[in-house]
Amino acid sequence: MNEQALIEELKKPEYAGLTDQQAADAVNAKTVTIRQPVDAAILRKTLAIRGRWGGLQRVANNFESPDPPYQQARTLIDMITAGDGINADEPAVADGAPILVQHGLLDASDLQAMSALANKTLRWVDTVGIGEVGIGYVINARRAIAGGA
Repeated sequence: MNEQALIEELKKPEYAGLTDQQAADAVNAKTVTIRQPVDAAILRKTLAIRGRWGGLQRVANNFESPDPPYQQARTLIDMITAGDGINADEPAVADGAPILVQHGLLDASDLQAMSALANKTLRWVDTVGIGEVGIGYVINARRAIAGGA
């Protein structure tokens, strides 16, 4: 168990007035959002459902398309068709997205939908390697905070 992470968490003011059981419940209920690569097939399906896949392909597959948005569309299509997970925050994607919006190939709601695919909500205790927190862990952490044991 990562006791130091629990100690640091329980030092926060929102836990001060809670009983040990309430603090344990609050820590177990806390969630965080992390960013993760988006499965290429899911991104492609999302763009197709939103009516954007065809337009992106049309521009990306036409060597006579103006640049921009040719390069940005080509990059996105290439990344999706490669089949690997796509980091939505990677500069090749993130920097190209506004250009695709500017040229009408995507809109702000498309960008939000794409970004949301990269978000994953996890329990905080799992992200710091604590696992389920019981009242005993809270008691021990609070003792450490107070300078005892």
